[in-house]
Amino acid sequence: MVAVAAEAVGEAANVRFVRADALAVDLFALGPRPTRIVANLPYQITSPLLHRFLSDARRPPLVVVLVQEEVARRMAATPPDRERSFLSVFTQAFAEPRLVRRVPAGAFRPAPKVSSAVVALRVHPVPAFAPLDQAAFLRFVSDVFRHRRKQLRAALGHEAGVERERATAALAATGIAPERRPEELELAEWVRLASELGVARG
Repeated sequence: MVAVAAEAVGEAANVRFVRADALAVDLFALGPRPTRIVANLPYQITSPLLHRFLSDARRPPLVVVLVQEEVARRMAATPPDRERSFLSVFTQAFAEPRLVRRVPAGAFRPAPKVSSAVVALRVHPVPAFAPLDQAAFLRFVSDVFRHRRKQLRAALGHEAGVERERATAALAATGIAPERRPEELELAEWVRLASELGVARG
């Protein structure tokens, strides 16, 4: 692939190829701070690469990625879409995702067994959870989503470790019905709930 790409751009002075493991190299230290990232993501490592792109304070204002169509839908899913997941909240906390186009399997050689989609992510100037601590907020949301089919009052009591009485009080204080499920919460509601439960500030 490097040879084909090098042949395509010829001797262009503003092009540099780096052969490296994207999960091991510091992508933002390879040159000047990027203004955008455009990537065809290997499907088996889509989530960790998105995490590296978006959770880094050096993230660019625009990220455009080609991903599996199912993943693209989850990235953009909003309540009450049942495809909404931790990936939805994570992505939308940092950026506004837009599905640009669907890419059929026949566009690739060899053709995969799944369809793909291009997603454009317009990065927020400030993450939606600010001033909460980034790691603490994302861990909280991830922990609750591990029990996404449970009602919030119960889901908060597992990995998130929130006692039932405290969970009930926090849900009441934020105006969130305890019978709702994690996938039903808007991003702003996640932030309010985390704040009410004392998730650390950055």
